[in-house]
Amino acid sequence: MEPSRTVPLTYARETYRLWFEYLKVALVSRHPEVIQALKGSLAYYQPWEVTPETKFDPWWKTHRHLFAENQTIRSLEPGEIAQPNTGLLVLEIPLTQSATILTRQVKVIIQNAIATREVLESKSLKAKKAPTALYYPSEGSEPKLDAVREMLTVYRDVYLANPKLRGEALLDAAHVLYLGRKNKRWARVPMALQHAGMDDKVRAMRNLRRYIQKAEKVLVNVAKGQFPGEY
Repeated sequence: MEPSRTVPLTYARETYRLWFEYLKVALVSRHPEVIQALKGSLAYYQPWEVTPETKFDPWWKTHRHLFAENQTIRSLEPGEIAQPNTGLLVLEIPLTQSATILTRQVKVIIQNAIATREVLESKSLKAKKAPTALYYPSEGSEPKLDAVREMLTVYRDVYLANPKLRGEALLDAAHVLYLGRKNKRWARVPMALQHAGMDDKVRAMRNLRRYIQKAEKVLVNVAKGQFPGEY
């Protein structure tokens, strides 16, 4: 059963949708590096239960919990050793004292720990809160979602969909795709691919190639279990 939808996510839902879509492309990719990388990450992605035919919306309803923050207050199991984590505070509480005394002492310890952490965070980026979800994107990916999305569109829906087209013909196919979208909000060509003809068209084709090259780098990263990684 899916956990409560109120469980927080570290990133926006669109981040995970794009990761999901790149994985689907990776699963059917003929790129040698992608194929090789996937061999080492099949176990990592097994809980996702994704196939090339899987639709995101129904999948998200049953797999959202994989990306939710999972730090909660709990008792350690007998013999369990707490894993090192700057976002956790592990306490040993003697149950021989009254609940009132214990509560008062624990409150002071928690307040001191939080104050210490806030000081560390103000001095060092390394003290930044570590994600606690089972799966989370590489740091700094969310602000670049628009670029990652357009790279996927160009690579999957233009480049792979038109394997015989190159250069100007491929750029024209990209324009046809974008302008032909039913949703007017998305029926626009990205600025990087717009042109006024002649030399400006050469610039747009160069940007198109960059989109494709960067998308392939993200695809390899995803095949390795990272999103989006360096591209």
